[in-house]
Amino acid sequence: MITDSISYAKRIQEAMLPSLDLIKTFLPESFIYFKPKDIVSGDFYWFYEHNNRLYLAVADCTGHGVPGAFMSMIGSTLLNEIVIDKEESVPNEILEKLNIGVIKALNQNSETTGQTQDDGMDITLCCLDFNTNKIEIACANHSAYIIDGEDINLIQGDLLSIGGMFTNVAYRKFTNHVFPLKKGMQLYMFSDGFQDQFGGPKNKKFLASKFKDLLFQNRNIEMQEHTDILDITFETWKGRNRQIDDVLVLGISI
Repeated sequence: MITDSISYAKRIQEAMLPSLDLIKTFLPESFIYFKPKDIVSGDFYWFYEHNNRLYLAVADCTGHGVPGAFMSMIGSTLLNEIVIDKEESVPNEILEKLNIGVIKALNQNSETTGQTQDDGMDITLCCLDFNTNKIEIACANHSAYIIDGEDINLIQGDLLSIGGMFTNVAYRKFTNHVFPLKKGMQLYMFSDGFQDQFGGPKNKKFLASKFKDLLFQNRNIEMQEHTDILDITFETWKGRNRQIDDVLVLGISI
């Protein structure tokens, strides 16, 4: 019965995630590699389009399975409220309001919250503005990669999560990174599940450096082929080891 309930919850969670078909309507060269550790996931992605501005987010909530899934629902709901209902448009300011929203939703500035004091999420949020031909990105304890020709650039986020520990700092400030949009530019946003997976001949983590190299080596491959490449690489590396976390990678090419 419990498994049946969680399986039904998966249908609800999947219904809240934007479809790849919707994203491809605006970004034909894009892919999503989504591999939850359990039936439901603590990783989620989010998308919204308004006035020739595209918003994309990739988030990694505290934990995985049912607790992580609850946090993912809170995060998705708050993003809809902040961006769609309240029309906030600047990525770092969206994250600042998301942080306040999570703290309020979980009563994390109360002394009676118990274990929920540590619950939160790491997230990358970007806005592709085709009116100004700029890309704006803000990262909360996350990073992202931009490949521009033969260069791959790390966008290092702020070392602050959304919600969670140190919630006495409710009004956290996040950095807004701005770049010109260029034809052929590629953007990759991801959780840490891929690079933290144990495996290989010495049963060690895949690591961020190897993940970066994997993305760069396949920069000239069609976006729709990346899902298979990532899955084969991940499963080969993992081998007989158990998957330790949810895995999410979202890539787009302009």
